[in-house]
Amino acid sequence: MNVSEAMNSRQCVRAFTDQPVALADLRELLELAARAPSGGNLQPWKVHAVTGEAKEALIQAVYARAATQPTGDTPDIRMYPSGLQEPWRARRGECGELMYTKLGIARDDKAARFTQGAKNLSFFGAPVGLIVTMDRSLSESQMMDVGIFIQSILLLARERGWSTCPQASWQMWSDTIRENLGLGNEEMVMAGISLGYADHSDPGADIRQPRQPLAEIASFRGFTESEELS
Repeated sequence: MNVSEAMNSRQCVRAFTDQPVALADLRELLELAARAPSGGNLQPWKVHAVTGEAKEALIQAVYARAATQPTGDTPDIRMYPSGLQEPWRARRGECGELMYTKLGIARDDKAARFTQGAKNLSFFGAPVGLIVTMDRSLSESQMMDVGIFIQSILLLARERGWSTCPQASWQMWSDTIRENLGLGNEEMVMAGISLGYADHSDPGADIRQPRQPLAEIASFRGFTESEELS
């Protein structure tokens, strides 16, 4: 699979089989992902991989906290800006509606929506969960580097036949994650990633979100008319 194929076939998978991922293969993937570029070669990312009992302990710690604190911990970074404006507000709404429609969950079925949302906290049943962190002393530019590192993980996983779901939802449980994994307060929780083999018997494994047309996201200056039309 080349990079274009990996990019085009990648999607957020929300249903996984219990087929394990070999540690040696995961190590190789993360070593390659760490070749991602970063400004000044700071390499600001850290990644904490959990599986088996360690993953279950983290899940149960978050469930226990959610029972008494359903809105989560104080996140280290904002998931969305307050007062999300258009067109991003509409895109977010359309994303949710498409997902719940594919899952067969009605708009007014609050119980089913809650149950589906809770699956975020179990890595959607994936055999491997990744928690990506960054030191609190760093800045917004390093956050972009972390994003490139995460994308590298997603594409390398796809090349290996694995599926992934990058999850901002883990930002909500930053304190709980640090307590469970024994991390210092200087490590900010940037994202979680579910990783494993997609369970295509579940509709959650095949929800493909649309993308905006190129004309809405890109402009081209200085090209000749023939180049623009080719």
